[in-house]
Amino acid sequence: MNSDIMTNRRMAILVALVQLALLTGLVLYPNFIIAVAAIISFFIAAGVWRFGFLIKPIITRQANVMEGFGKYEIPPSQDLIIKKDGNRYYATAYMLVRFTHSSTEKTPEQVASMRQSYERAISSLNYVCRLSSMVCPIDLSPHVERIKERRSNAETKLSEITSLPASSNQGAEMARLKREIESHSAQLERIQSGERPMRVINFVMTCAPGSSKDEAMVKVKQQATELKTVLASTLDTEVLPLAGDALKRCFEWDFTLPEKEKVDDFIY
Repeated sequence: MNSDIMTNRRMAILVALVQLALLTGLVLYPNFIIAVAAIISFFIAAGVWRFGFLIKPIITRQANVMEGFGKYEIPPSQDLIIKKDGNRYYATAYMLVRFTHSSTEKTPEQVASMRQSYERAISSLNYVCRLSSMVCPIDLSPHVERIKERRSNAETKLSEITSLPASSNQGAEMARLKREIESHSAQLERIQSGERPMRVINFVMTCAPGSSKDEAMVKVKQQATELKTVLASTLDTEVLPLAGDALKRCFEWDFTLPEKEKVDDFIY
């Protein structure tokens, strides 16, 4: 899929190449118009690189561009993936499920009530959907090193103050540094003795068939709207429809999971 779809990076590189050509032309043939075009292209490249996942769906929708890769295609709205199998069309929508509260913050009665409401709501659906979770371990090594560095600095200051002649403010400063050292040591002990933190990305997928492309698209959008309402109301979550690169990444994750260093690149 990566080889067939122009990603944000490729779009930015394309604009950067145009900018390079303009700068070359500016050096060879100094011209005010070329200089302005080079400056504008720089800001376009920066914008596409950082906000391409928002810009691209707008461009494709306005230009009515349909992307295709293999048996699949993405409509100009960039919010669905469509597949044709024989004479049938299948439209698929993805949504990000963001849990705003942990179940550990609720009482056992609240958790039981939430599960019952969720089960009743899900059982009322008359179509197939899938709720998936992608779990990624969080590397705390940089955070641990920062805490150790702060503790070491506090210990050095405490040692320096201890070696100085006694003064009126020395006792208060020593007490403050000792509290700081104890705080850093407690943080390290919590991190090293506790469970390893994990980052979890939850998303839901629904698919609808149709005898025509438009019929499949209308059906899946209705299903996505209903599913969004069910999940948001029963699980106390924020449900966000995915489009553009975020949609494509969810589709790719059905085949290949990302490296843990790239999970943070999932922006939505």
